[in-house]
Amino acid sequence: MKVNIPVRFRNPWFWVSVASVAITAIGVDPQSFTSWSAVWEGMKSVLNNPVQLVTLALAVLGVFIDPTTSGLTDSDRAMTYDKPLEK
Repeated sequence: MKVNIPVRFRNPWFWVSVASVAITAIGVDPQSFTSWSAVWEGMKSVLNNPVQLVTLALAVLGVFIDPTTSGLTDSDRAMTYDKPLEK
């Protein structure tokens, strides 16, 4: 599977998408996270629930997939993004 992960990781909108999809997929009310201990308890409950964990993994996978290509790989052109030009 060829995916240009460094380019995705440097894009702040990638992280916004991952966080939004994760919160939605696990069915958490963001207002319930009023302290760091509440956040930790929420993460532990997701890790202990196989359905929420699988749903979260599939949702994050959906953010990784490039909808302009078939399958799970990036196009050859996308793999060249942010690389120096070859001479």
